[in-house]
Amino acid sequence: MKKKFLCLFLCLSLAGIFTGCDDDLFQIQKEDYENSITEDENGYQSYSKKISVDEKPEITNVEITAKCSGNIKQECSVRDDYNGNVFVRQTVGIIGSPIDVQYENSIEDITLTFQYNPDELRGIPEKNITPMYINYDDNIFKLIYDFELNIDENTVSFSADKSGTYILLDIYQYGTAMGMEVSKYAYEIDKTLYPSDWERENDTGDILKLADKKWAVDNAPTYHISTPEQLASVVYYVNAINEKPVEIYLENDLDLSEYNWKPMGWKNAYATNLTFHGQNHTVNGLNINCPGNQEVGFTGYAWSIVMENVSFTNANIIGRRCVGGFSGECYGTKKFTNVSLSGTIYGDDEDTGGFIGRGGEGIYTDCQLDVTVNGEPCRYFSYTDKFLTENRDETAFTLSVNSNNRVQRTENDKYDRISWVIYDGDTHLMSRGAENETEIPDSLWKYLKAEKGKTYTVYMEAYKSIDGGRAYGYIRVSNILKYIY
Repeated sequence: MKKKFLCLFLCLSLAGIFTGCDDDLFQIQKEDYENSITEDENGYQSYSKKISVDEKPEITNVEITAKCSGNIKQECSVRDDYNGNVFVRQTVGIIGSPIDVQYENSIEDITLTFQYNPDELRGIPEKNITPMYINYDDNIFKLIYDFELNIDENTVSFSADKSGTYILLDIYQYGTAMGMEVSKYAYEIDKTLYPSDWERENDTGDILKLADKKWAVDNAPTYHISTPEQLASVVYYVNAINEKPVEIYLENDLDLSEYNWKPMGWKNAYATNLTFHGQNHTVNGLNINCPGNQEVGFTGYAWSIVMENVSFTNANIIGRRCVGGFSGECYGTKKFTNVSLSGTIYGDDEDTGGFIGRGGEGIYTDCQLDVTVNGEPCRYFSYTDKFLTENRDETAFTLSVNSNNRVQRTENDKYDRISWVIYDGDTHLMSRGAENETEIPDSLWKYLKAEKGKTYTVYMEAYKSIDGGRAYGYIRVSNILKYIY
């Protein structure tokens, strides 16, 4: 009896919900649903989806038109994929947000129509707009040449029979990057007149308040820096334009302690290629507070960084992951000569280091590090240095000298990509693969022009990485042998 009463109560309650004071709300939702779908006399249905992405406002609407036996809205899905694959979002020349479209087998003869806002194209000629199909997992990036561009209605329509990601792009920017013949699409614009992707997608701190955009462009790519305003202008150039590698000559000491600074270099197309000549000056009070961000440091994302003769004092750098004093993430050249850093660094992830967060091995000559990382004193210039030092396996192989006065090693299947490493004092002479050798042949010493009776340092290294290459490099896997040739 209680069960019957409960069921009756639920039914009456639900009836009240749908017949009571929310009638108007229910009707509005119903009308919105119906208005988003239309059908013509040939059985083609159209489903329209509004797109609203503040960081990528160019695309405003996507419509699917297809032959569908059921309800098209239930047979397909359309969504902006701005927060999806970062590499798709960073496709050179992309216009607006990537759009992910998925179909069921019950619909066919599919046409996609993108509507764009011409006021948000930032100087890109409308004739340059070209659609592309992307299936990142299968490494498919396919330009769609058969499409209809309606400049009066600001739409791009094309056949789209596959589920996946579709984007619009500027064929001139994309084609130039890919080495295509696109001269007929060439144009020139003043990029300083439009908000850059960096400005749309990031907190720019005090950089734009300080930067002189015209000065940044007129003086690129070699800058002589005497003021915080000029240094901020370089940050703007790299993050917003970045057409050439940057070289900086620091002409005065700088005090940045009053400013909310931001990293220089922030994604693939706007990564830093920096050469910094400090000329024995000091940069004090670098303050970068990006607790929710990755790739945080004086440079954020860098292809290469070469710095010399400069001191950064009282730095305070906060990020989420890939955090370092001079670069949050750098995979190319990392060379520092007579560079010092003092201050505090915070990062939630292990990829946090003194000079460099994530990246391979660097070269540090006459450098000084006086920082705490997450409250603890840090003696490593990078997270990779910490990883390589803490993961040494010095007993994996044993080096010794045999009766023929040759350096020999024991065998061990634990590592591949093993190498002999030979030094003459502090001078590195050679690293050579040792997979197929259990002793160093005399021909190698002759190649190195080794001197009879001289002592050389010999040990073995092996390649090691963790977490898909988050940290990687060659670790020492043997004792250190002093060998007299």
